[in-house]
Amino acid sequence: MPFAVQAGSSRSGRWIPWLFVAGFLVVIAVNAVLIVTATSSFSGLVVSQPYKKGVEYNQTRAQIEAQEQLGWRYSFGTATDAQGGALLTMQWMDRAGSALDRLTIEAELQRPVENLPSLPVTFQSAGNGRYVASVKVPKTGVWDLHLEARQDGAQFVAAERVILP
Repeated sequence: MPFAVQAGSSRSGRWIPWLFVAGFLVVIAVNAVLIVTATSSFSGLVVSQPYKKGVEYNQTRAQIEAQEQLGWRYSFGTATDAQGGALLTMQWMDRAGSALDRLTIEAELQRPVENLPSLPVTFQSAGNGRYVASVKVPKTGVWDLHLEARQDGAQFVAAERVILP
């Protein structure tokens, strides 16, 4: 028998428990690194002031219902302008499908994947319910457009995730 241990042999199994201890220490060390990295890299908060947003929930619901009663809708498009910036276009219509002119649109672009400052966007009326804005973004890719349109005391708030050139 080539693998049998004979009595009086110098081989002993005293190192085997230490192998298990070393294995557990490696697992604990790796878990500690992962926990520290996870808790220091992302706070978990998606919105600023989450408590305030929760308290104002009923008011927000009422605003959403009032906005639905307006019946306003829009379509949105992006392109590259002549200067290499992003050209944003919107077409606004009321409940009957008529063009909405005389809107005041306040908008800003926010980068959802980085903590970059918000970029204000100024939409100009191009007639017949069409609004156009040209903006130079520091980085191409995914942006969130937050907008507020007003006309004669009526207010419409929306957000669009857009991919800008």
